[in-house]
Amino acid sequence: MSISIKNAQKLYGGATEEETIRKLAESDGYRRIYKYADNFGDKVTHTDYKRIAYAGHPQELALFSSPYVHNVVLVYDEGKVMNL
Repeated sequence: MSISIKNAQKLYGGATEEETIRKLAESDGYRRIYKYADNFGDKVTHTDYKRIAYAGHPQELALFSSPYVHNVVLVYDEGKVMNL
């Protein structure tokens, strides 16, 4: 499931991006979170988070094959925040 970075900050809080990502993951038990840019922006600036239930999930594969998604970065994996 995708959520804009701004909405994630509003809904889940967090004083830093790391805190927001942790709260976002813990809210529904997601194991992976990516941030990405899309065709509606400059294709570089991250605008959204994609929450993935587990590695190899079909939504994860769709994320990487979408022509509308760019600059994908894994920011949360199995309890660890990274690549901020």
